[in-house]
Amino acid sequence: MRKLLFLLLILGSASAGAQTFRASLLAGGNFSQIDGDDLFGYHQFGLNAGIRVVAVLNDRWRVGPEILFSQQGARRNQNSANVSAFDQIDLNTLEIPLMVYFKDWRLTAEAGLSYQNLFSYTIISSGGEDITAATPLNSDLLAIKAGVTFFLTERLGLNMRFSKHLTNIDPDQSLNTSFKGKSISVRAVYTLGQGEELPRPAPDDF
Repeated sequence: MRKLLFLLLILGSASAGAQTFRASLLAGGNFSQIDGDDLFGYHQFGLNAGIRVVAVLNDRWRVGPEILFSQQGARRNQNSANVSAFDQIDLNTLEIPLMVYFKDWRLTAEAGLSYQNLFSYTIISSGGEDITAATPLNSDLLAIKAGVTFFLTERLGLNMRFSKHLTNIDPDQSLNTSFKGKSISVRAVYTLGQGEELPRPAPDDF
């Protein structure tokens, strides 16, 4: 996966100036929770960073993958139910979304599917014990994603994205029959090369 990330970075850098390809660097964070853990609210914060390469199909449509390091999970707060068996769940994933983008004015809407490899995690029980070893989780996950980017300049944009697991994190469903993560991502998008084409300011009438 590290070789694939490096190859994508080189490819994106080389093709950023081309008309048919565009590469961007992504950096920000996730606010996440897990359905079925009785820990309510998007209180778990984690990193979300990586690279995107898109093929520009025409003025409005584009498609392409991202490679991301994404931290998700759940965390207890004062509003969490006392019945929860967990205090904190930390999930570290390598994520590869395949997204479709529709651009209009300064806005770009996006939707797609994502594969996530859960390569490490930590689970702390409500009693403060580390129960990671006794709690196997599914390492291969699928998620749906949708979001929007507002471009402040030709190169810099602000992205917000919602993500939800389609597959259960718990492989045998012993924790809950619907143990699936959700996250809201807020990220900066820096487009390499010439950047995005933005509408020109309206002419001054006076």
